[in-house]
Amino acid sequence: MRKGFLGPIKKENQSQKENDTKEDEKPTVKILETPTGAIPKVRDVTGKKRRRTRSMGSSLSPSPGRGFFVPGYNAGGSSSSMSLSELMDASKGMKGLTNMALAHEIAVDKNFSLTKIQPENEIEKQIKEIMQKAFWDLLKEQLESEPPVYTQAMTLFTEIKAMLYSILLPQHEKLKEKIEGILDIEVIQQQIDAEVLEFDKYAGYILGLMGILCAPVRDDQIAALKQMTEIVPLFKGIMETLEMMKLDMANFTIQTVRGTIEKESKDYERKKFQEFLDTQDDGLGTTREWLIRHAPTQDEIDDPKYKKLLGARILNEAYMEILEWDDYHNLPETLVMDAKRIYALRDKVERASVSTAVILLSFSNLNAFIIPMDSQRVKETVKQHADILLQDFFEDADLLKILPSVAAQVVKDVNDYLTEKNRPVLGDELVKNLTEQLESLEDPNQRIRDLLQKRIVDFCKQLISSTNKSVPQLPPGLTICKNDLGAIAGQFLKLVNYNKEVFGEFYNDIIENHCLFKVEA
Repeated sequence: MRKGFLGPIKKENQSQKENDTKEDEKPTVKILETPTGAIPKVRDVTGKKRRRTRSMGSSLSPSPGRGFFVPGYNAGGSSSSMSLSELMDASKGMKGLTNMALAHEIAVDKNFSLTKIQPENEIEKQIKEIMQKAFWDLLKEQLESEPPVYTQAMTLFTEIKAMLYSILLPQHEKLKEKIEGILDIEVIQQQIDAEVLEFDKYAGYILGLMGILCAPVRDDQIAALKQMTEIVPLFKGIMETLEMMKLDMANFTIQTVRGTIEKESKDYERKKFQEFLDTQDDGLGTTREWLIRHAPTQDEIDDPKYKKLLGARILNEAYMEILEWDDYHNLPETLVMDAKRIYALRDKVERASVSTAVILLSFSNLNAFIIPMDSQRVKETVKQHADILLQDFFEDADLLKILPSVAAQVVKDVNDYLTEKNRPVLGDELVKNLTEQLESLEDPNQRIRDLLQKRIVDFCKQLISSTNKSVPQLPPGLTICKNDLGAIAGQFLKLVNYNKEVFGEFYNDIIENHCLFKVEA
C-alpha cells in the first residue's frame, strides 16, 4: 500500500520553461539515515510517512493460472501440464525459473491447487463464448444435414482422445490401449467413408472410459450425462467434464508429489537460482541494495560487542521491511517469487492497524455507555463489521470513502446495543466527534494508527529474532486483533525461515562484503 506522494501533480502540457523555473520547487524524497540499523522509510521533507497509493503490480493482479501464475508457463495462452520429472529436471533459462517458481508455490503453499483459467476481461469472455457457440452450432448443422457431414465430429473425437490421454497416469497402459481401440481415428474415418458411423454410440463408449478415470466427486456428473439424449449438448457436457477431470488429475498429482517436492525444493531452488545468476552480469543488484539499506554504522562495525550480532541483525531488519514494503523500491530478486504473499502480508498489517485503531478510538469515547460485562462482545461485533468494510482498503485514498461508512456502522452497532438494553442512543454531538476521529485514521501518521502498526511489526521482529521457541508477549492494545496478529506472524515466520534456508548463503556473502566491510582510517 505504500507508494508515492499524493502531492502536486505536474501537468503534461507544461512547457519546458515552466519545468525549469519550478525545478527547485518540486517536493523531494529522501531516505532518512538510520544509525541504529532501523528500517529506512521513504518520507517527505517533513519526516512524515508518505501516503500509500495503489500498487499496479503483482499485488493486485489476478493470481496466475487464476490459482497461481508462473511467467512463461502458459506461454501463448494454452494450458499445459507438468510431470514431476519435468519439474525436477528443468533446464536453464526461462524454463528453469518457471519450474523453480512452480516448485516453490507447491512447497510453501499447502493449499496450492490449479483452477480453471477464466477470461481476463469481458471482451475475452465474449470472444470465447462466440467461438464455442460457433463450434457447437456447426457440429449440429453438419450432423443434421443430408447426408451427415463429420468434419467437425472428427475434430471433436481427436480433442476428446487427447484429453483422455492427458489424464492417464503412467501405469494406465491398458486404459491407453482401450482408448486407442475405441477412438481409433482411422477406423472412424473408414466408418464415415462407408456411411456406417453411429456417432451417438461413441458418447456411450467415451462416458464408460470417463467413469473409470474420474474422481468420485464427478460420478454424479457422469451419471447425469448418461441420461442425456440430445447429441450436441451431450458432447458439450463431455468436453466440460473432461476439462474438470484434467484439473482433478493435476491436483491429485500435486498432492501425491508434494512430500517429495517439499523435501527437495530448497536445494532445487538454490540450484536453479545459481543457474540463473550464472547467466546474468549482476543478478543480485536489488538484493544487495535491500541489505545495504540496513547496514550498521561504522562505529557499530568497529565495536567488538556488536561483531557477532550484526550479520543476523542486518538480515532480520531487512526482512522486517517486508511488512511495510514501499513500492518506491523493487523487490529483491530472492523474494520475487513471494511477491504475492509479501504484498498480502503488507496489506494485512495495514488493515489490522486501522481496524484496531477504530476499536480503540471508538471505545475511548463509548466505554461509559457499555456495561463492562458486555464490552468484549460489543467490541468483537464492531470489529467484525469494520473488517468487512476494510476489505476494500488498498491505499490511503480508499479510506476517505471507507472510514465514514465504518463510523456509521460503529454508531449503528452501539445504538443497537443500547436499544437492546433500553438505553438512550448516542447523541448527535458525540456521533459527530467520533466520526471525525475515525476519519482521521486516513492519515498514516495518525498517532494511534502509527503506534499500533509499529507494535505489530515489532511483535513480528521479536518472533524472527528469538533464539527460543517461546511466543513473545502480546503487545498492549492488540488483544482485540490477536487472531489477525497470529495469522500475520505465522505467515511471516514461515516465509522468512524458508527464504533464509534457500538464499542464506547469498545473503551472508553480501552482508560480509558490502555491509560489514571495515573502512581503513
